[in-house]
Amino acid sequence: MNAPVLYMVRAWVSPAGGDRYLQWLETKHMAEVIREPGFLWARRCRLEQTDHQGWAGYLLIYGLQSRAALEAYLNSAARQQFWRELEPLNDVHYAERFYGTVDFAVDQAATNRA
Repeated sequence: MNAPVLYMVRAWVSPAGGDRYLQWLETKHMAEVIREPGFLWARRCRLEQTDHQGWAGYLLIYGLQSRAALEAYLNSAARQQFWRELEPLNDVHYAERFYGTVDFAVDQAATNRA
């Protein structure tokens, strides 16, 4: 899962109807995002925490080749289309988005050599 830039979405999903959002992620959205230029992979993690309403938490993590690829995506027509597709799902989810450049990493192989 190496990538120099990470784009992350922490999403909260309602127990009543949130399956619509999860289905959209699994069958459409995540596959479409990684087809955008510069995306390398995508992962969805189920969080152990819930929000104050008892909604389930998920972390979507996307690996990108560069900050330029991320900037291009953030300003793309595809992203605007994804926002439109999300509108009917606003009652069953909400999310926070953040991104950054990996500036330090440790892997098991490196620590085993020390």
